[in-house]
Amino acid sequence: MYADAVDVRFDSAHLFLQLSDGRAIEFPLRWFPVLEAATADEREHFAISLDRQQLYWPELDEDMSVPALLLSLPDTRH
Repeated sequence: MYADAVDVRFDSAHLFLQLSDGRAIEFPLRWFPVLEAATADEREHFAISLDRQQLYWPELDEDMSVPALLLSLPDTRH
């Protein structure tokens, strides 16, 4: 299941990806060493691509694919 990125936020240990279908998915910040080492201001300065499938932090030269992030989640279907 794919959805578009709507927003990104952080706490001290997690990246939270808000999706267009209403889900907010939590990822450990340690999965993203560049973002983990960044300041709060650097983390907050990001862009979402026009197709809403890429996230980009220009000052950090860091980008990530929303579909790839979603595929990294464990399969919880039974």
